[in-house]
Amino acid sequence: MQVSEPSSNPERYAADNLLRLSCAELLLGMFVFELDCAWSKTPFPMGGFHLKNVEDIETLTKYCKHVVIDTNKGVQPRERRKDQLTILSSARRAAPESSSLKIDRNAYPVTRSIKQQIDKAHRVHLTLKADFAEQALAVRKGAKMDLPLLEKSMVGIIDSVIANPQTHIWLLNTDPADRTDTDYCVRAAIWAVVLARQVGLPTREIKILFMGTLLADIGLQLLPERLVNKRGPFRKKEFLAYRKHIDFGVELVSQISDLDDRVTAIINCHHERQDGLGFPRKLRGNQIPLLARFANLAYCFERLLRSNGEGPATPPAKALTKLYKQRALKFPEQLIVELIHVMGTYPVGSLITLSTGEVGLVLEQNLQERLSPKIAVLTDSGKDLLEGPVVVDLANQRKSKIDRSIVTSYRSQNSSKRLGDGRDLDPRNYSLSFFGKRVGIGPFSVRF
Repeated sequence: MQVSEPSSNPERYAADNLLRLSCAELLLGMFVFELDCAWSKTPFPMGGFHLKNVEDIETLTKYCKHVVIDTNKGVQPRERRKDQLTILSSARRAAPESSSLKIDRNAYPVTRSIKQQIDKAHRVHLTLKADFAEQALAVRKGAKMDLPLLEKSMVGIIDSVIANPQTHIWLLNTDPADRTDTDYCVRAAIWAVVLARQVGLPTREIKILFMGTLLADIGLQLLPERLVNKRGPFRKKEFLAYRKHIDFGVELVSQISDLDDRVTAIINCHHERQDGLGFPRKLRGNQIPLLARFANLAYCFERLLRSNGEGPATPPAKALTKLYKQRALKFPEQLIVELIHVMGTYPVGSLITLSTGEVGLVLEQNLQERLSPKIAVLTDSGKDLLEGPVVVDLANQRKSKIDRSIVTSYRSQNSSKRLGDGRDLDPRNYSLSFFGKRVGIGPFSVRF
């Protein structure tokens, strides 16, 4: 391998993604590509590995003085990240800061496992999607909304998210149902609740946030379909017409008695941005109501996850990365950091590529080692589907003959190769798998 003359530290290889570092500069999450000693003299696997814990760095220091890292597969050095000044970073410095939000990650302890509540959570999710689609249709026909019809399902979803947010994260990332025109509103509302639970908002505020986020785009039902379903950028006149859905939404909910004013505020402000470039009033920073910021982030996240018929959907991990780049511009940095924290580096229900070339599905987060979740290995190194998934805990591989680590997200739609029975790899094929055998019927079923 040829090495270019280093102009600064860290030393740069001919390939821009390969950097030579001293072991003192190593960080968790880095991918070690090459050592300055023989691989056979170390306990590490040939071909590269991720630094998953402090012990890995300490052990590596005993054998090497320098290593080569691959920044395409892992964390970048602090100095390199600091030196990467971009238009985004300049805009970020110019954006107003929001007052710090008090975070209480321990406000709601996990009281149920995914296995214990997945079937009930799945049923209530389907019910809310159907009921909300019915309400949207009523609005299009000029009828009033029946919000009490939605409340039972909303309460059921909030209760299951508070008991264990990973249940709905899994369901949303593996949802096999065909998307309707209104499903994204339900999904965004659930993402907002997941974030609110992580932050520790009181349950009353979580209910208001759920309702406001769910209804945020209800005014779109009064716009022409050609405008709502348009692909690509709006023309100026089209955008001015599109903006009216906010006024329509506010007018619709104003007809409902005893509705909390904060629901209206969410509808009115869910397109505002932290830097003041949103609409309709170009509010900035603390001028934007707190719950509207949650809704804005939830819709931004859901928008990234949807393909809209314009190519493959973005994997959850990459969607979170894109959101993080927009911190302090569209929404406060504090909120996206908390969303990443609850979702995990690689969220449950997402496909990942392993260092072995295999493809896996993330099943369960590891709060102590974020880069080492429990996974189901779905393919061999040649991307051929296995006869049956192999469950592996990446944080505990002592008895395993194969040392695996996560390299990156796997975007299955990019693969032209069909697997097994003709399907491509898709998390939606495994929505209610891996959580035991279901026995019983409907609400009277249990899993073993």
